[in-house]
Amino acid sequence: MSINGTELVQNFGPVPGNGGGARRSPPPLGAGSPAAPGLAPGAIRWGCARGTLPGMSDAPSPAKRQRRTTASLTALRHLAREAAEAGEPMREIARRLDLPWSTLTKWAREDGFRHKDIAARQAAAAKAQEDADHIRQQAELAARRTILRDEEDDEESDEPVTPRSQTDEAITLARARVGALLEAGYIPEAEQDMRAARRLTSLQSFAAPVRAATEAATQQMRQAETNAHLYRAALQVCACWEEGDTPPDHLPWVVSSIFQKRLAITREVVRGMDPDDEGSDQELTELLLQLAAMGWFRNFHPLLREAITTLTLQGNHALAEKVGGFLKAEQAALPTLIQWCHANGYGYYGEP
Repeated sequence: MSINGTELVQNFGPVPGNGGGARRSPPPLGAGSPAAPGLAPGAIRWGCARGTLPGMSDAPSPAKRQRRTTASLTALRHLAREAAEAGEPMREIARRLDLPWSTLTKWAREDGFRHKDIAARQAAAAKAQEDADHIRQQAELAARRTILRDEEDDEESDEPVTPRSQTDEAITLARARVGALLEAGYIPEAEQDMRAARRLTSLQSFAAPVRAATEAATQQMRQAETNAHLYRAALQVCACWEEGDTPPDHLPWVVSSIFQKRLAITREVVRGMDPDDEGSDQELTELLLQLAAMGWFRNFHPLLREAITTLTLQGNHALAEKVGGFLKAEQAALPTLIQWCHANGYGYYGEP
């Protein structure tokens, strides 16, 4: 749009030197016209604002902004990076730290804390963590296989072996993870797992003075439980046990002898009467102990006499004679067994 001389004179008065008199100042913005939204008429004069336009920033102008020291800028730069990596929007960081947008974006570009930079680092870290976890799993699997092989070798050995504790196993697995990560080049992850392994070894060393005594006491308790179970089974096979009795702390020779001989002759009778039975001696013994708990051996002698008849009819005379000899020998040992039972608070519930 063009402006001619007539319009200029009408709006601002005659131009000096052109015969029109002195130049007048321009009228205030908005004078004689409707006020702008949010402003009173004449609110803004030339170069001077008496109000605030909607959306204008109240930040000081560059000329009036206080100059910050190098140390202050360094600290602000560090704070801006931390806030951006924590997920705070860049606009909010600029407002909160009172930073020019250009300065903040320059720092973000140079220091790598733009949104795309942070997202790329997070993706790379997640991928590295996934790969490291896979390496850990494979290392643990290989270490567990080694532990199982060692345990199998220990079971085949005749020498006594101390049971492996959960702490020992955890330390072994941790060392396997550290070695695998180190070999794969995951140094920070290997250092992290190494610190965890060191904490376990430190705790183990701290508990070492009482660990041996504790393990010995635990082993004694387990042995006592095993013995109590065995002694109870022996008395049941010998027909000297009643519900509510307490197992003895040891077995005399007479009880142990009758216990073992009754089990042995019973296994022979079962196999002689059923040659096709393919069960192992251990399986058959476990079955007999279950029958003993149900009171089967309280009627032991009548059952053996029936077995002698059956074996004779089957033509197995040798085994029938052996069973008969067993009955005669046990009849001679029964008085000693009954005497021990009565002396130790047990009854005899079999055939005298």
